[in-house]
Amino acid sequence: MEITNDFVLNHEKPKVICSKEDWDCIQSVLNGDYSGFECLVDKYSGMVYSQAIKYTQNQEEAEDITQDVLLILFESLSTFRGESQFSTWLYTITKNEIIKKYKIKQTLLVEVYENPTQFEKLKKWGLSPEVQLLKQEMANTIRSLVAKLPHSYKKPLILYYFENMSYKEIAEKLNIKINTLKSNIFRGKEIIKNWLYNEH
Repeated sequence: MEITNDFVLNHEKPKVICSKEDWDCIQSVLNGDYSGFECLVDKYSGMVYSQAIKYTQNQEEAEDITQDVLLILFESLSTFRGESQFSTWLYTITKNEIIKKYKIKQTLLVEVYENPTQFEKLKKWGLSPEVQLLKQEMANTIRSLVAKLPHSYKKPLILYYFENMSYKEIAEKLNIKINTLKSNIFRGKEIIKNWLYNEH
């Protein structure tokens, strides 16, 4: 898009309200002095990490998120115009990265929940350690969610997921028709899938 002189004249440069210390560090980075970025990292990496650990409750994951955010920060530093405090801008970047990773993780949980063979697919991608963690998290998550279900859904799903019983075996044990059992398991799974997407 061509920027006319009138456009430039009528759109004044935004007022910088960022602290002078942060602004000077940013400008030095943009001018090729990367020691300024080290100053920003020293000052704000702790803030990023504290936000990440609140979400993950896991040191390794929080450290990964922190590194990802710092990389995003470096790549997008030129877009910061100083119209807010630098910490506010960085906080927003951190929050967005956490939300993105949360959505990815929740999507994986739902996909694996609906189709356990996804674990094997993930292994083929060379993610075996992560797969093991995901399996454990999946099991813990499902146990906690199943416990919240109404009794008519809870008992069949416990037998189905955690005792590996067949439909026939569960129907006999609970003295209900197989079609009723299948319906209860389906409804229970749908409730859990909704919780996975929206609440947990």
